[in-house]
Amino acid sequence: MRTATPYSPAFLLPLLPLLPLAACADDAPLQKVEVSAASGVQQRRGDTAAKIVVSREELAQYGDNSLAAVLKRQPGVSVVGSEVRMRGLGAGYTQMLINGDPAPPGFSIESIAPEMIERIEILRSATAEYSMQAVAGSINVILRKGASRPEREWKLGAGRADRRWNPSASWRVADKSHGLSYALTGALERTADSAAGRTTESMADAAGTPLALRDTRTHSASSVNKASLTPRLHWTLGNGDTLTWQSLLDWYRTDFNGVARETALLGAATAYPRNGTTSQASIFSARSDVSWVHAMGAVGKLTAKLGVNHNRRDTDYAFHGDASDGAPLLLRGVVSDALDDSYTSTGKFLARLGGGHALSLGWDGSLIRRSESRVQRDTFPAGGSAYLLQEDYTADVHRLALYAQDEWEMTPRLQMYAGLRWEGLQTATEGRTLSSVQTRASVWSPVAQILWKLPDKERDQLRLALARTYKAPSTRNLVPRRYTINNGNSANNPDFQGNPALRPELAWGLDVAYEHYVGKGGVASLSAFARRISDVTVQRLFQHDGIWIASPFNNGNASVRGIEMDMKLPLRTWFAQAPEIDLRANAARNWSRVDAVPGPGNRLDSQVPASINLGLDYRLVPMLSMGGNLNVQTGGLARLDAHASSYAGVRRTLDAYGLWQPDARTRVRLSLANLLRQQQVQAQSYVDGEGASDSVTSVPGRASLRLMLERSL
Repeated sequence: MRTATPYSPAFLLPLLPLLPLAACADDAPLQKVEVSAASGVQQRRGDTAAKIVVSREELAQYGDNSLAAVLKRQPGVSVVGSEVRMRGLGAGYTQMLINGDPAPPGFSIESIAPEMIERIEILRSATAEYSMQAVAGSINVILRKGASRPEREWKLGAGRADRRWNPSASWRVADKSHGLSYALTGALERTADSAAGRTTESMADAAGTPLALRDTRTHSASSVNKASLTPRLHWTLGNGDTLTWQSLLDWYRTDFNGVARETALLGAATAYPRNGTTSQASIFSARSDVSWVHAMGAVGKLTAKLGVNHNRRDTDYAFHGDASDGAPLLLRGVVSDALDDSYTSTGKFLARLGGGHALSLGWDGSLIRRSESRVQRDTFPAGGSAYLLQEDYTADVHRLALYAQDEWEMTPRLQMYAGLRWEGLQTATEGRTLSSVQTRASVWSPVAQILWKLPDKERDQLRLALARTYKAPSTRNLVPRRYTINNGNSANNPDFQGNPALRPELAWGLDVAYEHYVGKGGVASLSAFARRISDVTVQRLFQHDGIWIASPFNNGNASVRGIEMDMKLPLRTWFAQAPEIDLRANAARNWSRVDAVPGPGNRLDSQVPASINLGLDYRLVPMLSMGGNLNVQTGGLARLDAHASSYAGVRRTLDAYGLWQPDARTRVRLSLANLLRQQQVQAQSYVDGEGASDSVTSVPGRASLRLMLERSL
């Protein structure tokens, strides 16, 4: 990244609203492909860019009620909490796209129901057409489209977890008539859960003499109510042009109630050994865009899109801190809201040239405003002056990208993709308690990919990709506002404060893969990757007036590398008389090293070291099928800086499903999730010349059951 000059393209950022209609129609690829379980593999085989396609059938297979649950079974993808990661990397290294556009600020993967999705594309390397904020790769969520024939479908479901019922319902209506097609997909769901955990904290001096030992038991109950709607209209105009309007509306409300009871076995207790929290949050998000496609005969095609995104979050939070005998000491109430609005404009002109060339020129820009306000009131029943804190800030981000790319079929067996993208960012932040901060940065990102179909081997091919990508700082990391801990501030439980001087991270990446295809839907692949990242973001942990604070800052370089394999093969590939069983397996091993952090365990952003999926689908008779999947994610030690470390235990998840189809229009699906109910373990530690402290948290796992009735009319 370099600072933009008045003569660079970044100088045009303030003029972005004056750009004309822009592009990138629904699908980005040159050839439209209707995706099924088999054709998804064929699309992966024929596309120059490395891509894994998860079809609509695969999305529905296990009856998952969250997108994260679907993605954790995919090659090279891991899930930590609700955060989806490629190469094991999170916190902005993995780019989320919706219909090819970067997910808007405030977007949560938990907000979008699988019923709203047509397919998912997992892009292992970057392309110039999409944003280059994809150091680890991109996950492109394609929303449900129209239909070539009438569709009427509804689904009713009921789940059971921790002795609580979780109902759900969804429906879809789609049709086509006289050049107009429409589709409307909706979903309603309620989930409720409870969790009990235990945290053990210990402290010792430099000689190893114990100073403190505390045991805290926690219990929480939460619920989520969600509603989603995806309307879509598609017109074919008289001159052959097409016009498409599509929207995604999501609303969800969360309720949380938790208590903590601390026992001091040695040394002093924390300030509030008995405490509790309650919170309610209401989140509404809406995205809507209009795209236009104009065919220009043999010359090429112009596509254009304008979009608007809106996200609002309102939160009411309360904390009460009590003494060991239950006497109230602190009552804290926080009312906050966050508003994210953005306007997008993208455009592409595709020219089909001679010699197998398909040249594209385009732009991609957005205006984003995030505003947040927070009012905190503290009262002290045991005596003391009340405290009032009012905070607000506004952050404006202008982004503009210009790109060119060429897809060249050099020979029937050799395809090449080359692209160049310039992307500029301009940010301005101001607030009631903040100093005004403005930054500008830009980057040139070349990318090249090669697909070589091996001679005399119709089913074997090699891929090679080289790209320069980057990771921009999040708004939360840039704003120097303090996020405080209610109780027990320590080196293992610090406050957080953003850093307005934070710079983007730059990365060079290399990907190589070998693929072997079997029949129409079978594939086996082995791939490797490497990344070299400069200006990597690491944690700075320090004390200010006795308060521990963590803040991000840029510090040197990091390297990332890994290998991945995935396989999807019918058992009849080897034995013609075998049962109708499809086998699935994928595995990934990731390594990383942050140069400025001492080892061992100096992994990048607590990277997931390894992940494995083993699954099978068994069709017993035409009307009955079943399957299961075992997912394993390793953890281990991760060094955050010279003194602080974190630890994550191994996660093992076993899911299963059964599908009964009594007739062509009816399906009954039984889903079982997290059958192993494995306990989850997280730990933090801090060691310096004055001593050591540790905090270990364990939460038992819970299984869930879900029964779905699906009916097509």
